[in-house]
Order: sequence, then structure tokens, then C-alpha cells
Amino acid sequence: MQLKQKLHNLQKNKMNINDYSTKVKNLADVLTSIGAHVDDEDLMAVTLNGLEKNYNQFHTSIAV
Repeated sequence: MQLKQKLHNLQKNKMNINDYSTKVKNLADVLTSIGAHVDDEDLMAVTLNGLEKNYNQFHTSIAV
């Protein structure tokens, strides 16, 4: 449960986009390895929600 909460609360902040996406992927992989279901749509939502405001255009184009 703590890992799922960590995934849902993850924010990009000062990480570069590669580090952020790797961290999201690693958390999702760990959750999957312990039997927790990580839906692709949820993973996309978590990833997009953790991005900073300067990624709003990207967020909007993906969400459409």
C-alpha cells in the first residue's frame, strides 16, 4: 500500500523528465512484481499529474 501511495504522490519537481519517468516505471514494476495491478490508464494519469505546469500543453494533448 505504501508503494502505491508513493506512486500516486510522486511529483517531477526538479528531476529531469527521464529520471521522473524512470522512477514512475520502476515503482510500477515493483508493484507488479508483488502482485499489485497497475492499470496503464492509471499509470498515465499518475505520470501526467506529477508533471509541472510547464508541461500543461503536453498534458492537454495526451488527455484528449
